[in-house]
Amino acid sequence: MKPKLIMFDFSGTLAYLSKPIDFKEFFSTLKNFGLEIETDEEIKAFATLFADLLGFAKDWLDFSEKIFEEYVEKPEKETIEKLARFLENNISFELYDDVKEILDLPVQKAILSANARFIVENLGLDKVAKIFTPRETKFLKPDPKAFLVVLNKLKVKPEEVLMVGDEIERDLIPVQKLGMEVILIDRKNKIENAPFKKISSLKELKNLLI
Repeated sequence: MKPKLIMFDFSGTLAYLSKPIDFKEFFSTLKNFGLEIETDEEIKAFATLFADLLGFAKDWLDFSEKIFEEYVEKPEKETIEKLARFLENNISFELYDDVKEILDLPVQKAILSANARFIVENLGLDKVAKIFTPRETKFLKPDPKAFLVVLNKLKVKPEEVLMVGDEIERDLIPVQKLGMEVILIDRKNKIENAPFKKISSLKELKNLLI
């Protein structure tokens, strides 16, 4: 297996939330900013909006402005800035230790994420891989167009690409249908009888490519 490009998912594959989000506390705090989100339906709608907007945001302030545009007619600048600080302090990622195992792989690397570009760049991953977020692709996984934008930008064919991700439906099935090789990373070995090659550490990926 010697691909010209390895495409990685971000969250759950290369990085994880440094502290779990207490959603009860999270939504309680949002009330302080005038964002009343209480019912299951409202929470579901907010979660979808959150995911849709984050990938296009330039930073936490820009993201906060986008959120308020959906809920508050004329939010105060100070309130927007406070929400941005709250989000920055409560939503942060750290790299898995085994990411260092893939840094020196002699192959082109890309990251395709629904997260914001600034989140990925803050971890220094822009120095080792081309980063693609909804701002660049204009599409969200599992839409095949998101993956195809990466291939077109980097001028590679589907059969020359290996996709590594932790979500079968979002990361692997769409690209397999496009003709790419896929590897499932299942760090806690929770997925049984996976219809793909499976690893529990990126160190195993390095060994597969040698």
